[in-house]
Amino acid sequence: MSEPTVYDAAAIDAYDLISSMLSPGAGLAAWVSSHRPLAGRTVLDLGAGTGVSSFALADAGAQVVAVDASRPSLDLLESRRGERKVDTVEADFRDLRLDSAFDVVTMSKNTFFLAQSHDEKIELLRAIGRHLKPGGAVFLDCTDPVEYLRADGAAHTVTYPLGREQMVTITQNADRATQAIMSIFMVQSASTLTSFHEMATWASLPEIRLLARAAGLEVTAVDGSYAGDAYTARSREMLVVLEAK
Repeated sequence: MSEPTVYDAAAIDAYDLISSMLSPGAGLAAWVSSHRPLAGRTVLDLGAGTGVSSFALADAGAQVVAVDASRPSLDLLESRRGERKVDTVEADFRDLRLDSAFDVVTMSKNTFFLAQSHDEKIELLRAIGRHLKPGGAVFLDCTDPVEYLRADGAAHTVTYPLGREQMVTITQNADRATQAIMSIFMVQSASTLTSFHEMATWASLPEIRLLARAAGLEVTAVDGSYAGDAYTARSREMLVVLEAK
């Protein structure tokens, strides 16, 4: 497998600011809860980062295991979790072998796209399937690939404020031929500039259905928003639920 994106100590504060702004957090927990009540359930949160999604899932009553390949991310998560039922595992989520099975597995905000090739995505789904309890479900929170193609291949840049003193500029380049997305993040204040990047490879909904079948899973629901809106050709989000066949 190709190397995962790992956020090191130099970039972790900038990543955490961006994650706090862009991660679905409570929206993700509400969406999962609409399909699987979380109170008392066990959840495997893959690509958990600094814990925005893990904390939201735990606050909804779940017992969470947060997996990430970045030790600095997990250190920050652990410093903030308080009394929440969130355990951490430092590992590449694409080759995971834990002794436990879970009621729910989550991969939020395009984490699934960090598996670069179709073969890697199938292996990732197989690894997830090994960690599902009978009757369990997988929740993939993805941007619809059509969203990446609206700029017709040109780089798309947007700047957001991060409080009063910082701003983040996100530039995305989408390559239609390879289905690849290069995202560059730059966090700037009056005195500092921190940047890092992320490479992802998207999959369309028909492709996800095929990849899931190859991994022994099947798509059982698709929503177009965290509020459960129906998925349509105009949806920006592609929120996919999978279960074992």
